Amino acid sequence: MPTPCSQKNAPRRYRRVLPLLALLLLAAITGCGYRNPYVAKESEAVPARKLVLTIWENRTNELGLESEYFRLFNNWFKKTDRVAVIFDENGADLKLTGEISAIDIPALFYTSTNTAREAEIKLTVAFTLHDLHSNTVLIQERRQTFHEPFMTDPAIERKRYNKQQALLRIGDEVAEQIYLRTLEIVSHTP
Repeated sequence: MPTPCSQKNAPRRYRRVLPLLALLLLAAITGCGYRNPYVAKESEAVPARKLVLTIWENRTNELGLESEYFRLFNNWFKKTDRVAVIFDENGADLKLTGEISAIDIPALFYTSTNTAREAEIKLTVAFTLHDLHSNTVLIQERRQTFHEPFMTDPAIERKRYNKQQALLRIGDEVAEQIYLRTLEIVSHTP
């Protein structure tokens, strides 16, 4: 009859293997079958939807911001095979249009000399994703505001650089949001 002390006499390799086997068994039993919805299985033959990106209308005094945002949108859509960016509207399935409506920069923190130390950019955009075949609107945001803080500096060049970096971070956030929403729509429509 085995006693509790007989485990001490068991070979060392069995004591090392038993926790590993228990962990492996636990992983096999509790597997939930999660799959990333934004990644197509190799067996799924999903044709790529063709998207035409337009350069957004820029109603602000930030020159060139619309072309920077166009570049950011294009870079995000290069990450998937489900959506192909094209530049001819005739062969497109989807069309993304939008505008950069407004920029507001209220100061947040002041120094003892009453100069702003940190400011926050409030950028307002509007965009629409159209299905060109069915002539329907898939996504429409009439007014969406994004916020991003940046440090002000007495040196004008440094302040301009910080502001430009904050605008690019906002553009990346807008592009990511549009990218994810577009992928979700493309994944759930034939």
